[in-house]
Amino acid sequence: MKEAEILIAGGGFVGTALALATARLGFAVLLVEAGDAPPDAEEDPRASMLSASSRALLERLGVLAGMETRLQPVWEMLVSHGARSEVGGEASPFFVAFAGAGKARKEPLAWMLENRHLRAGMAAALRQNPEVRRLAPARVARCTAVAHNRSEVRLEDGRRLLARLCIATDGANSQLRGDAGIETSGWRYEGSALTAVIAHEWEHDGVAQEHFMPAGPFAILPLPGRRSSLVWVETAEAAAALTRCPQEIFLAEAWRRMGDHSGEMRLEGRRLAYPIGLQLARRYGAPGLLLAGDAAHVVHPLAGQGLNMGLKDVIALEELLRESRRLGLAADAGLLLERYERKRRFDNLAMAMVTDGTQRLFHGDGAILRLLRDLCLGTAQASERIRALGERLAA
Repeated sequence: MKEAEILIAGGGFVGTALALATARLGFAVLLVEAGDAPPDAEEDPRASMLSASSRALLERLGVLAGMETRLQPVWEMLVSHGARSEVGGEASPFFVAFAGAGKARKEPLAWMLENRHLRAGMAAALRQNPEVRRLAPARVARCTAVAHNRSEVRLEDGRRLLARLCIATDGANSQLRGDAGIETSGWRYEGSALTAVIAHEWEHDGVAQEHFMPAGPFAILPLPGRRSSLVWVETAEAAAALTRCPQEIFLAEAWRRMGDHSGEMRLEGRRLAYPIGLQLARRYGAPGLLLAGDAAHVVHPLAGQGLNMGLKDVIALEELLRESRRLGLAADAGLLLERYERKRRFDNLAMAMVTDGTQRLFHGDGAILRLLRDLCLGTAQASERIRALGERLAA
């Protein structure tokens, strides 16, 4: 049987970043992944908002090498809501503006990066780091703690592996989490999130916007050039229809929500809709196993923090494993779990509460709800402390 100090199950963004980070610490790492990117990966319309800590991690791992022109600084985020149930109706006079430290100091609030470029950067970093052994295509079916601080990992094809530590980064429907008997708490939200990329006539000036409509948030996130990523929550039926309708109808519906601040628009690439929900693992590990990324937590996409939460898991595990290496200790889930949970559980729970509370406050329509929203937005805009707290949560 092959043996590794650390086996990472799942080759997505979090799993790949974790493999790169732990290999740099000198651990023998095996990354088990389902396979290469799908054939339509170049047309993936999704984009990620990277916090300062996420960008620093990815730069340190070599993922962002040569990507200066791919990164779009976000200098300001404007949050508002519509005043009527009719889409495109009169906007509320209240809004909140979250800002970075200013262009003169070159400290944006965040950076936008298209997922297709991030995926390419991850693949390039892996090619530059032969210390990370890869097993693909393969899927982990079970991780069982055995004697001598080792875990036996069984693949779906029947092969067996040994590892000191197994880390599950196999997504929201984690097979390993379920097999370990780790329960989750959460729920599905009404509707689906639709994402697409548009090119437009006028400059966005690095300003991101999020408008809360009765069906859900509608975000306009800046990309390099005169381009933006749309993240648009609608009912599942409406979202599915918007992925299939002619481009002219899609753009007309987008214009009704955006208003006339982008000029002429055209659609770039495909449109994608996916379900949304909240899910938190009740434990972040079991004997021989730790959870990271979506295997541990999933939140509403309205704040764009899902990937950042996963990369913060990577940063926490990197710090703990660096300390273990310095002290001459083996990678061991039993030794790491309590400290890992202390580092990450509160932060993840806080983000889940913020996104869920915001979604509930701004979902639906009605005079009382509109008044409450106006009060909350007006108070937040008038309070530097509230705006600073929001900026810190996203850092």
